[in-house]
Order: sequence, then C-alpha cells, then structure tokens
Amino acid sequence: MTRLNRRHLLSLMGATALTGCAPAISTAQLGDDPFEGGIGGTGIVGLMTGAGSVLVNGLRVELPSNVRVFANGRAASDTMLVPGTALSLVARTRLGRFEAQQIDIDAPLTGTLTRNRQGYAINGTALRLDTAQSAAAVIGQRVVAHGLWQPDGSLHASLLQLAPQSGDSVAGVAVGSPDTGWRIGQTPIKLADGDILIAGQFAIVSGQFTGGALASASVELGRFRGGQSLRQLSIEGYLEPIEEDPGFRISGLGHSFARRLTLDPFARLRAVYFGPYDGRFRARRAVVLPEPQRLRQALLQPEEGENFAKGLTGSAARAIDTR
Repeated sequence: MTRLNRRHLLSLMGATALTGCAPAISTAQLGDDPFEGGIGGTGIVGLMTGAGSVLVNGLRVELPSNVRVFANGRAASDTMLVPGTALSLVARTRLGRFEAQQIDIDAPLTGTLTRNRQGYAINGTALRLDTAQSAAAVIGQRVVAHGLWQPDGSLHASLLQLAPQSGDSVAGVAVGSPDTGWRIGQTPIKLADGDILIAGQFAIVSGQFTGGALASASVELGRFRGGQSLRQLSIEGYLEPIEEDPGFRISGLGHSFARRLTLDPFARLRAVYFGPYDGRFRARRAVVLPEPQRLRQALLQPEEGENFAKGLTGSAARAIDTR
C-alpha cells in the first residue's frame, strides 16, 4: 500500500476544492435506464448479490479475462468474488453489456472476532449480522468481515470469512483530527509517523489491533485507486448526518453528494443511489432496499440476459429532488 506524503495530501485537498462550484442538476422524469444513457466510466460500490458475472446493486457486470482484481490494495484472484463481498468496481459499456475494468475488494474489517454484551465485534467495532450469517464457529479466530457501515459506526455484516493472511485492517471514512485522535467505524486508529488521514475521506488502515487501537503499518486513501475517470456512480448504503450541505453522506464511504440534493426522505433507509459524478455525487434516483436479505436479493436480481434489475426502474425508483 502507498504511504501518503505532503504531495499526495495537497493533491487530494485540491481535487476536493475544485468540485464545489458545479451547477445543480434538475431531476427530470425518470426513465427505464437507472443511469439514463449507460454506465461507461461508472463507479459501482455495493455488496455482491450473485456470481457468474458479477451482480451488484441490481446490475449485471461481465468479467473480461484481463480484469484487474485487488483485495485491500493487493493483487487478488476473481475467485474471491462471492455473494456478500464488498466491492468498489469500475465499469464501462461494451457491445451492449456492462464490463468490469477494475474491482477492488475493500473489506471493512479484518481482525479477531470477539463476543461482547451486544453480540460480536472486530477491532473494537460492533457487528450486526444478516440473518443468514452465523458467527459461532469462528469466535476467537481472525476473520474478514464484509458489509455496510451504519450511522453509529457499527457494521451490518453480509459475509464472514476466515482471514487468509496475518495483520488487521479497517476500511471506511476517517473521523477525527490529529488533536482529538482518529477512528474508522468504532475502531480507534493510532497512526505511525508519516501516515496521514483526512477527515471525511475513505481510507484503508492496515496494521495490528492492540491495546484497544489499530496501530497503522500502512495507510491508503480513496476508492477507485486505478486513476480511471468516472462519470457516474451507483452506491449502496445508509445515510449519516453531517454539518455540510446537503446534510448527509453515505455511512463509511465518504462520497460527497451535491450540496442542493434533498436527501431527508432517505435518512433512515437502506438504498442504492444512481447518478452523475463530477467530483460530487449528483444522485438522481434512489431505490429503497428491504432489510430481509431474500427480499433484497429478489429486488436486485436482473432477469437472464438483462443488464439491470427491473426493481431499479419504474415505481421502485424514487427521484431525488434539488433545492
């Protein structure tokens, strides 16, 4: 993983500053295409729901032979792509199909699974398990946990796997400052000299969880780290409140919404968001997802030969207004 220096930091801060002045988009009548014209150069962040091709966020994405797959920054095999896996995927349109260019498997937590009064935890972060998940057999073992971050910093876990390598990690939005201390989720972070975090930015911190904190050995900032130019986004998650307009961001992911979007109707809901991206996420539609896993998978299942599920269009999709 890449250690960040002052040059990286200034580059990231400069990119953020340039995106705040773009004009707001008006939300027209939603059509049958969730991306309103294709997904070339699109980032997709969500939980994998089916194999064969990759099914994620109600989209069917084919895997060409030259697709690049990484797991928390390290080269990996596409055999790691199983339902429940947390993905950050860059896709394009080719010959009428959605095709993956790069897939990052960014597991939110890797570490020893422990019991607490509320249930389970990894690296001090509480877990809420999907009903299909069982943790009893792996208590006390090192596991990789996939899922969605919650507004309170806990993780709604979709998949638990035995960890193939030593070392602990956490991947999510950094909260805090050098003066007050850092955390990702509910995991306190102790940075090594030279390592940098930026409040509100997505980061992967790897190291050792000891003494109630994760001591960093490496830090990597940002999603979509292959340098691709993105034009649209599809993101699954829960909203959490922030002070900056529009008052919300997606829990644990940190993608900045356009400031004039009205997101209050989705404040406590699990949803997939779709829309253009120009440094800020100008989401045009949201599809609210049911919490029961079987209902969620049924809604997000594309029919054979289709590029996206019917549940992403028509009455299931809700327009996101601007103020």
